[in-house]
Amino acid sequence: MKSLWGYGGGVQAPDGTIVTVASSSKKDTGPATGQIDAFVLQLGVVDVPTSKRFYTDRGLTVARSFGGRYVEFDTGPVKLTLNKRGALAKAAGVSPDGTGSHRFVIGSDAGPLTDPDGFVWEAASR
Repeated sequence: MKSLWGYGGGVQAPDGTIVTVASSSKKDTGPATGQIDAFVLQLGVVDVPTSKRFYTDRGLTVARSFGGRYVEFDTGPVKLTLNKRGALAKAAGVSPDGTGSHRFVIGSDAGPLTDPDGFVWEAASR
């Protein structure tokens, strides 16, 4: 299956979480190595520029941005991207209306926050 990056596929966990696996290149660069290049958390959002502003106002730095369609933040080994909700849903093969959790728990001292699309970020209890 052709994905947002290269070739890959996806599975949906019983809790509704969708996990996609993709090559880092759209070209055949040789035999598969089994090496993981990056983990990417993709958020499907209604208004990419509004969500981009929300996250940059909280200190995230933009690594790449393609107008109102896609933003990738410079967040280290786990990348955070904002994608137009409909495009991401189509790539994942699900309804853009969405179901399931909009809650993330992260290892951070930051307080809880909720973004414009209702994604709730909470600090992990220690």
